[in-house]
Parts: sequence; structure tokens; C-alpha cells
Amino acid sequence: MGEFTVTMREEDLYRGFLLNATNRNARPVMLAALVVLMLLVVLLLSSPAARYSLICNALTLMLLGAVFLAAFLLALVLFVRKPILRSMARRTLAQRRDLATPVAWSFDDGTLRIATRFTRSEFPWDALRRWREDDRVLLVYLADQLFHAVPKDQVDEAHITALRTALESHGVPRR
Repeated sequence: MGEFTVTMREEDLYRGFLLNATNRNARPVMLAALVVLMLLVVLLLSSPAARYSLICNALTLMLLGAVFLAAFLLALVLFVRKPILRSMARRTLAQRRDLATPVAWSFDDGTLRIATRFTRSEFPWDALRRWREDDRVLLVYLADQLFHAVPKDQVDEAHITALRTALESHGVPRR
């Protein structure tokens, strides 16, 4: 049904880690934190009683400190996420030599096969957890955080379409 070969580079693995780390469930939490912070600022600017409470009430000061600490930690995580993921990609390629060698993908109606110089794996379609993609990489998940990445710039669009069609037709859920 389909066959292609890719060679994983640091940038490809980094893009895979970025896509894996993208969690749409975190966006509402970040938006809620921003709304709470803005409401607190509006309250302090509009109410003299709130400003007085901020100056004189220790509980209000602790609440404000907790809100600012949470906002700071959230910003810190967002700021250092990309360097951490890039470092993880570099370290993973250094530790897993098989990822830096050509990886042969093939698939038919029964299985998805992935072969490197060191390993050969066959996965029945129902053993795959899910898949997801963006404009640069397609991830096929074997477990919640274990995936194989296909860098799209190394594969013809026809092969990507065939893999996507095979995943969908065999009931592998898209994330």
C-alpha cells in the first residue's frame, strides 16, 4: 500500500516534540488566569475599598501574591518550553542512534511496519493509540507519550496522504 524512508534530524524531532506538547486543554487555563489577573487589576483601580484592603489586609496580600506567583510560573513555563524541547531532541538523537539512521516505513491493510538499522517493528492498526499532524510532521502514537514521527518535508505528499488515509480507514483516532 505504501513505502517510504526518512532520516530523522534534530529539527524534525524537535517539531515532533512541539506538536506532542501542544495541548489545547491548557489554553482555557491560561485564558482563565489572564482574566482573573485583569479582573483583579480592574477591581484595584476602581474601588478605594479594594486598594485599602490590599494595603491593610494580610489575606488579600497573600491572595494577590499567589495570583502573581501563578502567573509568573505560567509565563516561565511558556518561556523555557522551546529550549527544553530542543535540548530533549538533541539528547534523544544522541542516545538513540537508531533514530538518526534511515527509517523505513511501510504499511498495508494489516500492519504498519517501521524498520531502522537496529530494529524492526510491526504494529497492527488496532495497536496504534492515535495520530496527529501539523504542516511539518505527522506523529503516530504507540502510547500516550510514545510516538514515531514522519517529517513531511522528506516524504512525497502522495505517501503522506496514503498513510493518513490508512490511519483513518483502520479507525486510528486523530487527536
